[in-house]
Amino acid sequence: MNPTPSLTELRATPVGSLEALLGQSDLDRTVATISGNRITGILRRDERRELVQLLCEQRVDELSPAMRARVVHALRRLAPNPVISAGIRSTLVSLSGSEFRDMKYLLNATGDRHDLEHVVFERLTEADREVVLAHIAAEAEIAPSHDLRILCDIDDTVRAMLHDDRYPRGKVYPGVVELLIALDAGRAAEPSRPGDLTFVTARPEGPKGLIEQYTRNGLSGLGLPPHSVLGGSFLNLFTKASIKERKLQNFERERMLFPECRFMFLGDSGQADAQVGAEMLRRGPDFVVAVLIHEVVPITGDDRAQLEAAGIRFHSTYDDAARIVHRLGLIDTAARDRVFKAVDAESGAMT
Repeated sequence: MNPTPSLTELRATPVGSLEALLGQSDLDRTVATISGNRITGILRRDERRELVQLLCEQRVDELSPAMRARVVHALRRLAPNPVISAGIRSTLVSLSGSEFRDMKYLLNATGDRHDLEHVVFERLTEADREVVLAHIAAEAEIAPSHDLRILCDIDDTVRAMLHDDRYPRGKVYPGVVELLIALDAGRAAEPSRPGDLTFVTARPEGPKGLIEQYTRNGLSGLGLPPHSVLGGSFLNLFTKASIKERKLQNFERERMLFPECRFMFLGDSGQADAQVGAEMLRRGPDFVVAVLIHEVVPITGDDRAQLEAAGIRFHSTYDDAARIVHRLGLIDTAARDRVFKAVDAESGAMT
């Protein structure tokens, strides 16, 4: 097995055998090697163009949805340019129906910062992005889904970090992992399919996505379903208004990428998440089925009344949250009881 086949070898691969060859190769390294290495100053533009045309246009029909997702994931690591953008666009619009949805969800659960949002909004030219988003919208019109996409904050929602002094800093809240697992499976047509859970945070992506990857690493050992992370920028850290705006931008992008789905948002009362959730409900009443806010900072009086009137549901523990989503029909009784058990077990261990 050659882990990095040459362009000549790829050209010579018999029809029907390209998938198998790529499946045995290190596709990221193959694409980078054929395209050239910017570090050494060598950039093989002609070879890069031919490779993109071969994989994304001439022989794309030979590739499965999973392999097409791998091709896009490999191309997104190259420096953005019109050739790469055109190749990614061609691959993304080459499928329809369930195969297109499979590819889309696989791209959204890559385990690094190059998820579907990053590919579409950071690696495509404006013209190519419009084509891809139009294809996504058309596919959603043909086959709307009842799948539930979960948008979840991290600090003071998954872990006690900023405003909650009931637990040690960094403590994962009892029952939150079990609740997210239940929600991910509860309304999904395919519960095991990756990509239904997205963490939304104001933490900046940082150079080369290092901070966003750090965020992923911090979530990796919790036993969560496959998920993506939508980050912020350093400018978003300064005010609650800027945090709110970034999270709403993330919401709008999610809505464009997954218009066939319904959404729920889990946040906390410490960093404008309640206001973010109220705005989500206002902008997308047909998309957003629930907003749950973990009350780590008390919200009282007229502010609370207005938020509750807008549809915000507050909770102080994740057994309370499980009761709410169970009443809404988003998880079944067995899943609710698993959250109860996790909260009770943690409470018993702390006494």
